[in-house]
Amino acid sequence: MLHHRHNRLGWLKARVPMYRLFITIFLWFWIAAWGIFATVFLINDLKGIRQVSAPSMYATIAPILAAEAVRTYEVGGAEAFDRFSQRDGYQNRRIFLLDGFYKDVLGASLTNEGLSVARAARNDQLVMLGNNIAAYKLVSASGRPYILLIYLRKSVRIALIEALWGRNLPYAVGLMLLVTVLCFALAYHIAAPIHSIQSTARKVAQGDLKARVPGRVAKRFDELSALAKDFDSMVDRLESLIEAQRSLLNSVSHELRSPLARINLVVAMLRERCAVDANDMLEHLDRDVARIDLLIGQLLALSRMESGLSSTEREDVDLVQLVEWTVADCNFETEASDKSVSFSARAECSIKNADPHALRSACENVIRNAVRFTQSGTNVEVVLDRDKLELLAILTIRDYGPGVPEAALSAIFQPFYRIEVEGQSPDGNGLGLTIAAEAIRLHGGTITASNLRPTGLEVTIRLPIDLGTARDETDPLDPAQLLELSPPTKHRA
Repeated sequence: MLHHRHNRLGWLKARVPMYRLFITIFLWFWIAAWGIFATVFLINDLKGIRQVSAPSMYATIAPILAAEAVRTYEVGGAEAFDRFSQRDGYQNRRIFLLDGFYKDVLGASLTNEGLSVARAARNDQLVMLGNNIAAYKLVSASGRPYILLIYLRKSVRIALIEALWGRNLPYAVGLMLLVTVLCFALAYHIAAPIHSIQSTARKVAQGDLKARVPGRVAKRFDELSALAKDFDSMVDRLESLIEAQRSLLNSVSHELRSPLARINLVVAMLRERCAVDANDMLEHLDRDVARIDLLIGQLLALSRMESGLSSTEREDVDLVQLVEWTVADCNFETEASDKSVSFSARAECSIKNADPHALRSACENVIRNAVRFTQSGTNVEVVLDRDKLELLAILTIRDYGPGVPEAALSAIFQPFYRIEVEGQSPDGNGLGLTIAAEAIRLHGGTITASNLRPTGLEVTIRLPIDLGTARDETDPLDPAQLLELSPPTKHRA
C-alpha cells in the first residue's frame, strides 16, 4: 500500500511541480487577476444606471416602501411625509418623494445624479446608479405619478459583495474558474522547467554524469532554455574532466600492481637467501609493500564504484545477517585492545538487487573506523532499524571517541582526508569512509556523520529497502571532490 502511494505521489510531482516557487507564482497571479477583475466589476456597477429586479432585496422592498410613502403624503400631507422620512429605521438612507414633474414634495433640492436616476425610472420599476442611488416610480390610487428617490449610505465591503454576488454571481463563478486555470497554466509554464533543471542537478550531484535536462526545456525560446543549455554544457565539461581523472587513476593503479608483485617475489626470495639479522629489514619492507598494495586495491575499488561498476553478483541481501557477521569479525579483532562492538537489530531489513560485497565493505570500513577511535574500555554500538513510512533501512554506528570538528563532518568522506588525533599515530590512508560513501551511494542511499555529547561520533547510513523507490532527495558526495587526490592537511580515516 505504501509503495503504491509513493509511486502515485512521485508521478504527481513529476507532472505538477507543487513546490514553493510554483505556489508563490500561482497565488501572485491569481490574486492580481482577481483584484483587477473585481475592480472592473465595481467600476462598472458604481457608474452605470441599471434596472434591478427580483430576487434582489431592493426590488422586493422598494414597492412596499414607495406605497407607504405615497399613502403617508396623500393622507397627512408634507408634514406627515417629513416625519415618515425621519424615522429611525431610515438612518442609513435619505428618502425623497418626487411628483410627476420631478419636484420634491418638501421642496428640497436634488443632485443631478439623483434627477438622472429619477428620470430613468419607469412605472413599477426600480433603477439604481451603482449602489448609492435608487429610484422607484409608481402611480397612486388617486392616479398621480410619484417617484421615490433613495440615497443609500453603504460601506465599500457591502458594495463589493453585492456587486459580485448579486446578479453577477454566474459571471463571478465562471471568472474564478477561468482565472484559476490560466494562473495554474502560467505558473506551471514557469516552474516546470526550473523543477526539471533542479531534478537533473540532483542526479548529477549523486554521480550520474549522464543526466541531462529534458529536451522540451531546451526547445523553449526564453531564458530558462538558455539556462538548460548552459547547464548541460557544464555537465559535459565536468564529465570529461572526471573521466580523464578516473582513467588516469585506473591506469596508474594497474601499472603499479605489476612492480609490486615483483617486489613481493623478490622479498620472498631474499628471506630464503639472506642472513637472520636481515629479517627485520625485510619485515619492514614487506609491511610497506602490503600497505601500498592495500592502497592501490582501495583506489581501484573506489574507481569502480565511482564509475558505477560494482560486483556482478546482484542479489537480495539480508542486511541484519550481513551486519551481524561484520560486527562479529570486528568484535573478535578488538578483544585484545579492551574494546568491544555490540549489535542490535530492531527490525528485519532486506535490500533488493544489492551488491553484498560493496555493502559489507561499507559497513566494515565504518565500524573499523569507529573501533579505531573509540576510547579503551568502551563499546561501539551498532543499531539497525527500519523506517516503514519512507521504506528505508537505517544503520547507526556510534563510538565514544573524540569526535571530529564540526567543519569536517562532511569532509571525512572525501578521499585521503585524515584527522590527526592526539595520542594516536596517523595510520590509515583516508579511503575507508570514502569507499563506504561510494558503496552506499551506489545503492541509492546516504551516509552522514554527527557529533554526540559529551563525546563520540555517530555515523548514520540510510538505504532504500526497495531500490526501485530510491528518491532524488539525497545529499550525496560531489564526484569531483571524490577525485581530488591531493591529501588535505588533516583527516579522519
